[in-house]
Amino acid sequence: MQKRLLLAQDLSVVGDLSLTVALPLLEVQGVKTLSLPTSLLSTQSEGFGEPCILPCYPWIEQTLAHLQKLDLTLGGALLGYLDDLKTGQALLNFLQEQSLSLTVIDPVFADEGKFYPNLGPEHLALQKELLQVADYATPNVTEAQFLTGIRLSDEPSKAEFCALLEQTQRLVKATGQVVITGLSFGAEKGCLWLEEGTLKQCSYPKLAGHFYGSGDVFAALLTGALWQGASFSQAIKKATKETYEALCETAKNYSKRQEGIDISRLLQKL
Repeated sequence: MQKRLLLAQDLSVVGDLSLTVALPLLEVQGVKTLSLPTSLLSTQSEGFGEPCILPCYPWIEQTLAHLQKLDLTLGGALLGYLDDLKTGQALLNFLQEQSLSLTVIDPVFADEGKFYPNLGPEHLALQKELLQVADYATPNVTEAQFLTGIRLSDEPSKAEFCALLEQTQRLVKATGQVVITGLSFGAEKGCLWLEEGTLKQCSYPKLAGHFYGSGDVFAALLTGALWQGASFSQAIKKATKETYEALCETAKNYSKRQEGIDISRLLQKL
């Protein structure tokens, strides 16, 4: 029986991000998914004013209980944005009862030095608990600093980056690995990870402005590559390159960045 991946993220009516982009990106990479919307939003939480939000708990708790009774082979999970603490706890309880070969946690709660709207310290604490079941984690640089309590200097040294990665890696499984995204390296932007204790970097030329949902695209691409058997480093390089390609398309085609990421050409390529 084909193994499936549990995909748990929010779903916005307006905004190409989270579940809207993760589902097609995973499916086109051959990943059979179980899509679990963690909350329903009229728009994403930034750039459109206050969205109308429908939390999906207790439906999620009941759905997870139902899934456990079905003849399904669950092989992995990708968790993203969680705005409801009870939903997050239900997912944590579910994952702790599973024996998955691939669990990716994208601890989506902050960016550009601050929490996302309506999220705060309680969501940070929730993400620390979820990371304990993670084989791989994809925090951005703001989230990594919040998770560890480390504050990088304005021009971080290699030693600072290593310390941040090492401390973040202590939050996941003993065998788990972490990649930190959204880092600036002069005229380039990209990510860092550790490979056998050595700091590795993958980056591309900076594009002007902020791209909402870039982390969601990266996490989905990374998960798809890992599911297909790529090594962590191979998956990071592939996901970074393809995310950059999608950002270039977004810069050309989306006049309003809060609309999310244009993945149309990327889907055709994949």
